[in-house]
Amino acid sequence: MIHAETTQNSRRVAVIGAGVIGTMTAWQLAKRGHQVTVFDQFNTPNDRGASAGESRIFRTLYKEGTDYLPILASVREFWEELQHEQRPFLEMCGGLTIGHPEQPDVARVIECGEVGGLDFEVIDAADMARRYPQYRLDDDEVGVFDPASGIFRPELAVLSARDESIKYGARYRPYSRVLGIRPLSNAVVLDSADGAAEFDNVVLATGPWCNELSGLPHSTVVPRRLVALWFAAADVPLHTPTNMPISIRRHAAGGFSCFPVVDGVGVKILPHHLPWVDLDTVDELPRFIETEFVRSAESAVARLMPGLEPTAFRVSTWAEGFAADDAPIIGTSPEDGRIVYAFGMSGQGFKFSPMVGSIAADLVSEGRSPDMIDIFDAARLVNDSAPSNAAHAVGSAP
Repeated sequence: MIHAETTQNSRRVAVIGAGVIGTMTAWQLAKRGHQVTVFDQFNTPNDRGASAGESRIFRTLYKEGTDYLPILASVREFWEELQHEQRPFLEMCGGLTIGHPEQPDVARVIECGEVGGLDFEVIDAADMARRYPQYRLDDDEVGVFDPASGIFRPELAVLSARDESIKYGARYRPYSRVLGIRPLSNAVVLDSADGAAEFDNVVLATGPWCNELSGLPHSTVVPRRLVALWFAAADVPLHTPTNMPISIRRHAAGGFSCFPVVDGVGVKILPHHLPWVDLDTVDELPRFIETEFVRSAESAVARLMPGLEPTAFRVSTWAEGFAADDAPIIGTSPEDGRIVYAFGMSGQGFKFSPMVGSIAADLVSEGRSPDMIDIFDAARLVNDSAPSNAAHAVGSAP
């Protein structure tokens, strides 16, 4: 649901965090006439949070379940609007989920297509070899093709949302670390390294840093390390989005997300069968990855991706915040309704981010959102776990 511009009931709103969730929220708030200030302890975009990594997947056949179908049906309109106003960052190349048809993720993708009445195709191994030789399948495996899938350039999407929000009046304060939030009777005060400032509302879009300002128990959202590896393609054109869909692979030899070439050299692999290591804080995120992890990913590529040189020439890490039930957390703080949560995206948030921004803007403007779905609603996790003595501890956040 894309809302018309309005200047009624304009509020002073601080958005903490300038990744994809923060910039999308700023865009939606500023478009509705609110006075928006976005804080980040780094610049925007940057390579530290969950909006990094060169590429992201957009998909509508959703292995996480049919609860997400209403959001997936609406979000494409936002992406098209933003691309029309800014720069291209999403290429609809189609998508594949590959594995045995009884493998749980493959089965859920088929169920999602059937329940949602979506366009999809189940392709047997022989036909996959003819149509998509980039992937090696066993004889009893299938590829489930989703034509409404594609590949994002995440940094460009963040830039686009930032620039569109600035068009509507949003202001950005990069390298401005928020130290604490103080709810008062007539305002919510943000203390930053640059001093204190008063706002009517605050949106916490702090990604894997959310524990440092939310006031929630650290078990509500756990920051984790994600690792991607790049492998050179022998035939680069065959592995570009024009000829190669994005994919999610499920096999005994390994499971991963696979992204076609966007750098002119290599295919990106994000392993799922190797551990996504919990971090006490994002500051612990390592930039050097253990040899055993890399070798295991290389072994999976050698077995399942015949057109790639099975030696990783690049390895990159970033952090993401995972909720206890692996679904995004969106809603108002149980301690103060002027503070809106939009974090814990659990590796799913990028494709939903314009809708997350719109829902957060609804919560600021109206206190509720017609687009909220139960699986997003923060109340499922936070109402019983909120601290009783203080709403928001002093800490640091992007």
